[in-house]
Amino acid sequence: MGGGTSMIGDPSFKDEARKLLTPQDIEDNLAGIRRNFMPYLKFGSGPNDAIMVNNADWLMEINYVNFLRDVGRHFSVNRMLAFDSVKLRLDREQSLSFLEFNYMILQAYDFVELYKRLGCRLQMGGSDQWGNIINGIDLGRRTEDAQLYALTTPLLTTSSGAKMGKSASGAVWLDAEMLSPYEFWQY
Repeated sequence: MGGGTSMIGDPSFKDEARKLLTPQDIEDNLAGIRRNFMPYLKFGSGPNDAIMVNNADWLMEINYVNFLRDVGRHFSVNRMLAFDSVKLRLDREQSLSFLEFNYMILQAYDFVELYKRLGCRLQMGGSDQWGNIINGIDLGRRTEDAQLYALTTPLLTTSSGAKMGKSASGAVWLDAEMLSPYEFWQY
């Protein structure tokens, strides 16, 4: 779960900065996500049970100077500026905060922490997350000599090709409180 990274908000392919969520908003979102998975997964401590971890557990404890020395040195600002999600904002002369610019480093670090703590070798996400996931694979190779992998899927889009998602209108929710079953089947 992204309790730590959601404190910043993923700027990927956004035209403007995301509204910062309150700690209560984040807790409510995490509880809602868990609720959505409960019909499909058995959470517990058994060998075949699903686990749900929260990256706030390690991201909120980071010492900034040590993080810059140990992790930040593996990232080229030139390369970060070349990512489409950043380049598009800059080309349009839209503001990109230091906070948002660092999101990709935190997501990369998060993947490596999941590998170190839980042996996670595969990160899955939408195709808009490709650059962030590749950064994690590269960081894992550099710092842990780890073989990490990525799997991305095409984004759900509207009939006009616009991305559908949590922060975009027209999202397809798996929660009946957010989208009725009738509306779900209209997609």
